[in-house]
Amino acid sequence: MRHRAARGFSLLEIVLVLFVLGVLAAVLTPSVRDIIEKSRREAEARSLDELANTITASFESTDLTNLNIAALPGTIAATDAATIFSASTTALYTATDTAAWFAKVARSRGLSPQVGTAPAAQSELARIAFNLLGNSRLLFAGPDEAGRQRFLLVSLAARSEQLALPAYENTAAWFDAIWNQDWESRTATLPAPWQSRLTAAQIAAWHQGSGGLTQVHRCVVRRIVLPKFRLTVNSNHPTEQAFVSFNNTPNAFTAPANSGATSTPEILGGRLITINRGTAWPGVEALRFHLRENATVTVQ
Repeated sequence: MRHRAARGFSLLEIVLVLFVLGVLAAVLTPSVRDIIEKSRREAEARSLDELANTITASFESTDLTNLNIAALPGTIAATDAATIFSASTTALYTATDTAAWFAKVARSRGLSPQVGTAPAAQSELARIAFNLLGNSRLLFAGPDEAGRQRFLLVSLAARSEQLALPAYENTAAWFDAIWNQDWESRTATLPAPWQSRLTAAQIAAWHQGSGGLTQVHRCVVRRIVLPKFRLTVNSNHPTEQAFVSFNNTPNAFTAPANSGATSTPEILGGRLITINRGTAWPGVEALRFHLRENATVTVQ
């Protein structure tokens, strides 16, 4: 019986195989990259949803310094510390303050952040303050406005050398540019104000994509709204006054005896309201509740 002699691959065959592998790699690489980026963005969106839930729940807390993230100047007692929100889109958090927003989130989740120690050195805190790419998660408080207080959670699900955020500006226009943008669309362009604050190369990176797709969706955003309410006091008693305490401030509003209907300034939703009555402060406590809607009480 004759055996067929074994032979190696010819140079032409090797070249053809390498060519086919090269074509497959060129076709598959963008798909694999898209799958990785999509998975990364979806994971970050879930993380921001969880953070938004914790932040919203904190609005009910009477501990404005340590837990309640809606502790804004003018809405807290003199003894409380206002929440420290993000003030940069590029700098990483290097210290942990008692009133830092991510420290409050940590405490709301039962953790004990170490004040003064960098969040990156505290594994549980780092998972709140930074995303999986090492970018700082950002929490911005919106401008003071009637009827509501807005907050924005922002996370860049891309490496900072790939995509850049514009520098932070403490203005309503800067905040609204993010608030009003569609960040879910894969064909969206950047907010108009961003295009005057980024370089041409940075803008091109955001708009780069095939088939009309862009990278804008890689900025993950969650909007949080805290309503504001008023308390109306019908004071019909001939001699007793109503003393209204809120924002951890005793007797923040007084309805004089027999003054009829008077209303407090707007109060952030979830704040504890205490009403005392008497001829002089402090009188005696008559009512205590959390404000979750426009409410009316009567003293008679």
